[in-house]
Amino acid sequence: MIAQPTQISLVAGSGEGSDEATASEQAWKGAGLTGASLLPLQSGLLRGVRPAPLEPIHFGQLMPALSAHHGSAVVGERIAAAVALGLDSRGQGVVRAVAGPGDADSQVAEAERRVKSALRAHGLPLKEMHVAQAEHTVRERGCVVAAAVLWTDVREREPDWATEAWTPHVHCRFRVRERLFTARSAFQRIDIVDTVEFGRMLLLDHTVQTTERDEWAYHEMLAWVPLMVHPHPKRVLIVGGGDGGLLRAVLACPEVEEAVQVEIDRLVVEACKEHLSELSRGAFGDPRARVVYEDAFTFLERVGEPFDVALLDTTDPIGPAERLFTAEFYGRVAGALGEEGVAAAQSGSPWFQPEVIARSVSAMQSGFPTVRVYLGSVPAYPGGLWTFTLGSRGRDPLSVPEAELAERFQSLQQEARFFSPQVYRAAFALPPFVRSLLPQDPNP
Repeated sequence: MIAQPTQISLVAGSGEGSDEATASEQAWKGAGLTGASLLPLQSGLLRGVRPAPLEPIHFGQLMPALSAHHGSAVVGERIAAAVALGLDSRGQGVVRAVAGPGDADSQVAEAERRVKSALRAHGLPLKEMHVAQAEHTVRERGCVVAAAVLWTDVREREPDWATEAWTPHVHCRFRVRERLFTARSAFQRIDIVDTVEFGRMLLLDHTVQTTERDEWAYHEMLAWVPLMVHPHPKRVLIVGGGDGGLLRAVLACPEVEEAVQVEIDRLVVEACKEHLSELSRGAFGDPRARVVYEDAFTFLERVGEPFDVALLDTTDPIGPAERLFTAEFYGRVAGALGEEGVAAAQSGSPWFQPEVIARSVSAMQSGFPTVRVYLGSVPAYPGGLWTFTLGSRGRDPLSVPEAELAERFQSLQQEARFFSPQVYRAAFALPPFVRSLLPQDPNP
């Protein structure tokens, strides 16, 4: 049985010879595959692979490959071969190859077209494309080849894992393909890794903050629920959220005219711009966005024009972030909002962090007359079930009219992958065990 491939090498080469066999052998030698026995892979969906340089062949590692091969004895004829790999954000993709007479550009274009068509057929958005191509003008008898070589690592090697401690007794591990960035800023350790199941992942002090696979489920619920509660959300404050995913979700709302993001750690933003750009998708460059590198407590002391909505995308209440879950902080947030102001914060897992939920609700109640807890699902977070705490100085989230929800959702529908008007309503229906974690509820 063939194991799931973990890497793929795209290679190509060309060669000449006095006969077809010699020309072909020289072409494969140029591709680095002399003596390899390649089996054609006609079709199929690759999952969890990443491009890698060609390694020395160890028999038992080489897997079936999709290859293109064209030979010609027409002197002066141009022949070309190309193989293209397309991947989505989770590393799923397809390989397609073409070869024949003509120039390399046309063969590459055809290979890319076939990849895009196949990805669309599987319902996968294209994130990145990798191509290998060879071109040759025939002098005697020529040959060009291109191949996608799939590898499974059968050598003895300890797997690399990113591990997060959910509790002292429960740890969650994520298989790492590649470590992309590691640094220690003045505030925390920052890691960005490429994982097999969740794609690229940001960890701060070994705690998962976001992943490519499920970030949209978190950011849509943290951003769009409070934006729906406020009748006219023009100015939005974001505290934290250095990966840019929340900023992107906020700016997807056409009513927003200005979004001010207060992030204490500039290095988080810079690292995510380079290695997690799929989350922000250019949001940092939007003319409506402004990033302030400052402590949120300090920033809130001098807010002039009030905000309509405040979104608190903070780390867990440990160390410096602990004071962001206090009544004093939420009081400052409330003071920075207008008369109908709305604030929302992530408030942890009901399975593994019940004390965070109770603490968040109590702190929010000190500054807001209406406080509601609502639910989302974020698989990479402890327990998967996640809570958000919302405070409103204006209308109750449960009183937003159905027609208004439906109308305002129209502008978000193309981007929405988790949120909908129906999900909005359902999010506030709390299971009894979650409701039992809340302090005295002023809004039963």
